[in-house]
Amino acid sequence: MVILSYLAMGRTLYRMRLRIRELLSERGMTPCKLARLSEGRISLSTLYRILRADGQAPTFESKLLDAICDVLGTGPNELLEREPVRRRKKG
Repeated sequence: MVILSYLAMGRTLYRMRLRIRELLSERGMTPCKLARLSEGRISLSTLYRILRADGQAPTFESKLLDAICDVLGTGPNELLEREPVRRRKKG
């Protein structure tokens, strides 16, 4: 299981995000086509759950990451994006 969470790097907090929406758009694919091309490895409901959360699913199976990368012809480095998150000031 892969856990996408917040990473503290010095004073900056980062969030990991799946870039599925962008990669589908770049390739002219729909979630339905991605699910179909995965030959049962990726369910349409899972894709819609990730898309609704804007790629910020807290956890997912590593085999899902592998299937998405395989169908999109990419690696995790292009699929995952690290975003800085603003921290709330205490006080």
